[in-house]
Amino acid sequence: MLLIRSLIFNIAFFTTIAVALFLGMPLVFFDKKYVFIFWKHLSRILNFITEKIGGINFSIANEENLLQEPAIYALRHESTWETLILIHKFKDPIFILKEELLRIPLFGTLSRKAETIAVDRNHGMKALIYAARRVERSIKEGHHVVIFPEGTRSSPGEYVSLKRGIAMFYERSNCSVVPVVHNAGTFWPRRGFIKRPGKIIVSFLPPIAAGLSRDEFMDKLNEAFRQEIEKMKFLEG
Repeated sequence: MLLIRSLIFNIAFFTTIAVALFLGMPLVFFDKKYVFIFWKHLSRILNFITEKIGGINFSIANEENLLQEPAIYALRHESTWETLILIHKFKDPIFILKEELLRIPLFGTLSRKAETIAVDRNHGMKALIYAARRVERSIKEGHHVVIFPEGTRSSPGEYVSLKRGIAMFYERSNCSVVPVVHNAGTFWPRRGFIKRPGKIIVSFLPPIAAGLSRDEFMDKLNEAFRQEIEKMKFLEG
């Protein structure tokens, strides 16, 4: 039964994305604000499919830490779920992604229109400096900037040391960083066909205020991730 349910869900979920991206292509000729609206509504539709067909819903702990003002959100990366479902919770979010993801047809075009920040990791420090400038501009324009500081998807309960690039963005943008930890991989594993019904817990942790040194900031961010990931191990699905 779980296999059949997962099959139906995967077909419905990814077909919806493909159709929506195709229908959304004309938006590239309009103001970017319409692309943000598009992503927000698509996120809600995908969440509906995930709940009704996949049996996966979510709840947010400490939503008071979801700030109204511009901020950087350091988001735990465990599955595809958080890259698409949480979009509607942020304020016109600018995502920082691997450059190769923007080569995906349709998705890449609409993402670029929404000013997604692409990082080509082959270019090292040069790419980070360019991204830092983009992040600074996005914060000044009033956006939430979302980054996956682990650099790749992690397994549930697995803590990995965070990449230091986010410290450059934090310092240059002079804004708060909100750590966001969840357990989506427990129900929607990376590269996993089978989806397990259950409730994902998303924890918005207390913001790390601007003004710390890079080392102090990284220590606080790593510790926030480490402690919350440890707590997530004891949550029941």
